[in-house]
Amino acid sequence: MYPFNAEKLAMLMEQAGLDLILATTRHNVRYLTGGYYYHFHAKFTRIGTSQYLPVVGLPRGRFADAFYIGTIGERGQIEAEGLWIENRAEIGRGTIPVAERAAAEIARRGLERGRIGLELPFFPADAYATLQRALPHATFVDATPVLDELRAIKTPQELALLRSVYDRTAQAILATFASGTPGVTTKELARRVQREMGQRDLNFLWVFTCAGPSYLRAPSNQTWQPGRVLHLDAGGEDGDYLADLCRMGCLGRPSALANELHAACLAVQTKVRSLIRPGVPCNELLRAGEHAIAEGPYAELGRFIAHGIGMVSHEQPVITPQNSRPLEAGMVLSLETEYKHPEVGHVKIEDAVAVTADGCEGLGDQGREWQIV
Repeated sequence: MYPFNAEKLAMLMEQAGLDLILATTRHNVRYLTGGYYYHFHAKFTRIGTSQYLPVVGLPRGRFADAFYIGTIGERGQIEAEGLWIENRAEIGRGTIPVAERAAAEIARRGLERGRIGLELPFFPADAYATLQRALPHATFVDATPVLDELRAIKTPQELALLRSVYDRTAQAILATFASGTPGVTTKELARRVQREMGQRDLNFLWVFTCAGPSYLRAPSNQTWQPGRVLHLDAGGEDGDYLADLCRMGCLGRPSALANELHAACLAVQTKVRSLIRPGVPCNELLRAGEHAIAEGPYAELGRFIAHGIGMVSHEQPVITPQNSRPLEAGMVLSLETEYKHPEVGHVKIEDAVAVTADGCEGLGDQGREWQIV
């Protein structure tokens, strides 16, 4: 009946002592509604002197009593897409009217003295103040960790979408390399990445462009010259599911030193990927990557990091030295190995893998070899 794991959410809310959650971020509204988000505000939230603030309200253990608060004009799309939440309201523009209606819905459910979870890092201050005035006996706490944990294990449908997003992002990066010419600026290459993503029905998010031997990663008037390496580290998304990949190219044949650094990146990535399986602690995975760099020939120049990814970059699982949480099937990880050499520049490979029952599956693995133009 619900597009999320209702049993898991109820358990997480109980553990956090939450009586109700108000989800307001685009990614969590989309996740909890099963994909719905008002198309008019899909690319921007600012309007007038305030912003668009949709609300999904979920009482613990009573998800059939959920409510949705949107803005004027959403009804047609809601009906067309079949939003599962039956209690819906269209409120005038701005955050304060939405907060006032949310407070009324909370009181209507007898939770005016309850413990209410908000996405505090993303919640507007004026809406927060409105809730406090309307519900003076309620306790407001951060529900971001609860929703982050709810999304930690991807469903088969989510994994299928992530495969597609990663494949298309890799294709856009490779097409951009292939278009390279001597003297092209990294700013022009960034625009090309954006166009290539658009042609593949992806929303462009970012691209770090780094033409060696410089370490500058912002698109600029810096040029890509013959014999020099270039990395493109780009993010694209579809339906709020992200891809984040970095690939290497060279105008002409890369130098022997550049080849060695690139091979070192791949060796570290391969070592770490060979260890990934359910039950492996996150911090052990990090140590394995760091050890693989430390025992290599360019240890002082290298760095390895890893993080979860899905609807948010750096979501669960968190890969830190302190986190011994074991990996689980359905988690998705981004793995990054890089070397900075003053003669070559910034050599980097970033991959993504989905944890499977007995190992891992690479996502968007095209183009990990040199892209020689």
